[in-house]
Amino acid sequence: MSSHTHQEETQSKGWFNPGYFALIAFILILYIVKACGSTHGEETHAGAQGHEEIKHEAAKPAVTEAPARQSLKVKLPDGMELDAYKGGIEDQLVAYLQSDEAVSKEKWFDFDDLNFETGSAVISTSSEKQVQNIAAILKAFPAVNIKIGGYTDNMGDSVTNVKLSQERADAVTNKLKATAAAQLAPAEGYGPAHFVAPNDTEENKKKNRRISINVRAK
Repeated sequence: MSSHTHQEETQSKGWFNPGYFALIAFILILYIVKACGSTHGEETHAGAQGHEEIKHEAAKPAVTEAPARQSLKVKLPDGMELDAYKGGIEDQLVAYLQSDEAVSKEKWFDFDDLNFETGSAVISTSSEKQVQNIAAILKAFPAVNIKIGGYTDNMGDSVTNVKLSQERADAVTNKLKATAAAQLAPAEGYGPAHFVAPNDTEENKKKNRRISINVRAK
C-alpha cells in the first residue's frame, strides 16, 4: 500500500473519530436549548399579555355616583331665608307663588325630602325640616291656601294603600295646622291612583310613593 493511500485512510478514519461526534452533539444541544428558551420566553410574555387582556375585559366599569344636590337659600317676602335645594319643593313653590301663573287643580308640587317610617304614617325625624319650611312659606304668603295629597305605589291591597296614603297626608296636614290651620284644605289620600311613573321598577315605585301640595288659592 502506498503512503498516499495510507494517508487517505488515516484522514478518513479521523472524520469518524468519536470526539468529533461528541463536539457536534454538544453544539446541537446548545442550539436547541437556546432556541427553546427563546420560544418559551416569547410564549410566556404573550401568555402574560393575554392574561392581562382577559382581566381588562372582565373588569367592571366604575360606578358613577349621582351628582350632589345644590344647596341654596330660598328668600321669603317676610325676609326669612330657608335652607333648601335647587329645584326642590321650596324653590319651586315660592317661585310659583310669586309668579302670575294661574292656580290649577292639576299642578302639584312633590315633597322631595319627606319620608315616613316603613308602613306607617309617622314622619321621620330627618323630614321635619322640610315640613317646617312649608309652614314658613305659608306664613310668608297668608293669602295662600293649599291641599295635601298622599299617594302610594300599586304593591299590596288597594284599600290598604288608600288608607295609608290618607293617614300620611293627614299627618303632614296636622303638622302644618300648628301655624297655618286656616290655610289648609282637607287632606286626601289617593293610594295608587294618579301615578307619575310606571310601577315597573323600585326607583319608579319610589317616585309614586309621595306627598304633594296643590295650591288652591294664592
